[in-house]
Amino acid sequence: MVQKRKKQIAIVQCSGGSRAAEEVPRSTLSGDCRQTAEGCPEERVQCKWGCPGDGRCMAACKLGAIFINDHGVAQVDREKCKGCGLCVKACPKGLIQMIAPEYTIFPHCASLDTGAETRKACSVGCIACRICEKNCPADAIKVADNHAIINMERCIACGMCAVKCPRGTILDADQIFTANA
Repeated sequence: MVQKRKKQIAIVQCSGGSRAAEEVPRSTLSGDCRQTAEGCPEERVQCKWGCPGDGRCMAACKLGAIFINDHGVAQVDREKCKGCGLCVKACPKGLIQMIAPEYTIFPHCASLDTGAETRKACSVGCIACRICEKNCPADAIKVADNHAIINMERCIACGMCAVKCPRGTILDADQIFTANA
């Protein structure tokens, strides 16, 4: 008997709080995130772990499920995403993950920097304060490598981690899409 593959959708682990003060016109972008990150990281983003927003993942997505949002980072339209994973392969920073669509709450930061370094580079990056960890009734969230990680199998989607996060790093994906669409 062939087991049916569980549906998955993509998420981007960056919410764009590290955008440089000067906005870069979209017409000047190369479309190659790797080239942007290597060529001019200080001009584009202050966080070396963040999404450069050039749209390499967007170009890889054949369904138009990824767009560059108002914060200059990639965002996934959960309704359009069919879980092919092409965007995961295209992201040079490994910021895109595949998750089951029923999981809507996740951290939007993958920075490995310390809290102090993250505060300097990003207005919404995880500072590893562990408040999310302390307030999760399901013990589903842990801070590792200086950022929050949610065990989706344990998460009950109560949203307490998102409510308590002082930096707004943990968000509900459905609310994000509604706000930025």
